[in-house]
Amino acid sequence: MKKLLEKDGFYLALFVCISLLAVGGVWFVKNDVNDLASNNEIVNDKDNSKKEDEVHLIENENKDGVPTSTESKENLETAKNKEAKKISKLEFVGEKVIREYSAKEPSYSETLNLWEVHKGLDVSCKEGQSIKSLLSGKVTNIFKDDAHGMSVEVESEGKTVIYSNLSEDIKVKDGQTVKEGDVLALAGNTSVVESSEGPHIHIEAFKGKESIDPMSLIK
Repeated sequence: MKKLLEKDGFYLALFVCISLLAVGGVWFVKNDVNDLASNNEIVNDKDNSKKEDEVHLIENENKDGVPTSTESKENLETAKNKEAKKISKLEFVGEKVIREYSAKEPSYSETLNLWEVHKGLDVSCKEGQSIKSLLSGKVTNIFKDDAHGMSVEVESEGKTVIYSNLSEDIKVKDGQTVKEGDVLALAGNTSVVESSEGPHIHIEAFKGKESIDPMSLIK
């Protein structure tokens, strides 16, 4: 009987220990699950806040950054008006650009049959066409350039514009004040280095002594 009681007591103690371990394990697991759920709520809140911020950001971009159809039409009209003004000023000196200004990269010269830096703007025109001043200013020189033929120089607020390849029929005098659009001369074909390009006006522009693109005056 004594041995039986000792044996039953051992199993009873073992059962109690196992039960305690089981209860403790359940308790720890429950706490871990609760902690995990709390962390998920925090993460979800952050994600939700981020999503809300993203939504607000997109909404703001749609309101402020994306043009409406009306704004697009207005922008298009503005661009057309600017282009029309640029074209109208080109009509002062010719019809279209046949050789652009290049301060560093060479462009091809049909007359000389070589590539060279072209610090001027060539605009096609008809021989005898009236050539008008791009800017208001003062005629500071009328001369025949060895390369570009008959030329008229006009100074305006620190800028100088030289119109070349003109005919000898000059309409202004040295020292004369001219306004934008006034006729300076008639188009000719007196340039030695650009004779193969046909009738056109060769325009050079300077800011101080620095060469600049004449198109910057047109724009």
